[in-house]
Amino acid sequence: MSMANITTGWLKKETHGTLRRYERRWVVVSGNSLSYFKKDDNSNPSLGIIDLPGKKIVQNPDTDHGFKFELTDKESSYNFSCETKTEREKWVDAISCISYGPFGGGMFGSSIEVTVKREKLHGGRNVPKIISQCIGYLDNSFRLKENGIFRLPGNEKTVKQLKMEFQEGMEPNLEAKGDTHTIGSLLKLYLRSLPDSVIPSSLYEDFVAIILTYELNQQEGLNELRYLINRIPCSAYNCIRRLCEFLFKVQTYSDSNRMDLNNLAIVFSPTILKNNSGNLDLEMRDIQKLKKVTEMMILNHETLFPADKEEEDQEDLDLENIDPDELKNLFTVKMIKYQVQSREILTKDKEIAALRAQLAQSQQTVEHQEHTIIEQQNKLDHLGGCVQRLEAQESCSPRASLPSSPLPPPRSSNTVLTGANKNVELLTSPQLRRRTQPVAKDRPAVKPRPGTICGP
Repeated sequence: MSMANITTGWLKKETHGTLRRYERRWVVVSGNSLSYFKKDDNSNPSLGIIDLPGKKIVQNPDTDHGFKFELTDKESSYNFSCETKTEREKWVDAISCISYGPFGGGMFGSSIEVTVKREKLHGGRNVPKIISQCIGYLDNSFRLKENGIFRLPGNEKTVKQLKMEFQEGMEPNLEAKGDTHTIGSLLKLYLRSLPDSVIPSSLYEDFVAIILTYELNQQEGLNELRYLINRIPCSAYNCIRRLCEFLFKVQTYSDSNRMDLNNLAIVFSPTILKNNSGNLDLEMRDIQKLKKVTEMMILNHETLFPADKEEEDQEDLDLENIDPDELKNLFTVKMIKYQVQSREILTKDKEIAALRAQLAQSQQTVEHQEHTIIEQQNKLDHLGGCVQRLEAQESCSPRASLPSSPLPPPRSSNTVLTGANKNVELLTSPQLRRRTQPVAKDRPAVKPRPGTICGP
């Protein structure tokens, strides 16, 4: 399987029809499309072509029949199966570079130069956002003191989740989901996924040869290194500058994190500069030289990388020498960008029209309420006038005589005294006194009536 601009290999594709089964197909990913053939001969007509930009990639659960993934959108769906998990990851990375790239994602598997160009269309800067965000998260005194930073692995499940979110063009919340070792592992995973090392492998021999000069004369060796660094493309130069600046800060906390300059060079030298020839003997021969070059760049980063480089004006682009697939990708990115912007403009126009309709309705409601208020105010003024007229009539007409009270007139003091004297006379009268006096004991007994039974 090739991970260059053209990716080819055998995959099993699910057929469409009543009986769904997986058939072996030769798959070619080139430009912005995926084509599949019955044989590994691209000269024959393809069985089908799938446009990749905008397709969503879903990794289905693993089964005994293979490791599956799905390409889907609102209108169609395509299922593929790989023999190994590693093979599926490579295919997903290669396809997602094209599928999510126009929308600010697809950095895993894409070159730094392509990633920076895509992200600049969405407000990005000179360094891929995944590098900036990972370094921004780790650039904290507490996290820099973490033992084994960049050496101990992080949570594998979280690393994969964050990778997929970055790949789809999302903005993951590293503070909520990550930790020191997980974000460090994510940064190393991104650098390993690059199709070429950060420093182009075409300069491999030149960088390795600097060590001989440096051992004889350090200053002359640094001058040659500065000359070679200036030949690095702008996007790679800015990434190396940002990495070396941060790694220099990491090694200043080596007493706590146990990651000195030698350990950091061992971890990052294979991704900063490597030989893509596949010659293992050559890599083992030069491993110490690559580590030494990495140490030199980290220690002398202020001298070697004084400032960021800016991309040259794209108006002077040489259209005759540019890769047709790259030109097509740039054109597709531009077109998708304009389509997205036009959809956003149409959406905003609809929102503005809806707001205007709401405003007109609100104005009508306000006018109706104002009319109601004026009517109520007129009624209040009318009632106030009626009250004033009634008050004026009452003040001008004579007061009517009050009706006689049904209560008797109050008695005078003489009448009260007269009544009191009469009460005294009644109390002292012989009849009342005779009734109230007790019966005398010598009073003769009353004879009982005939037939009355008396006691002994």
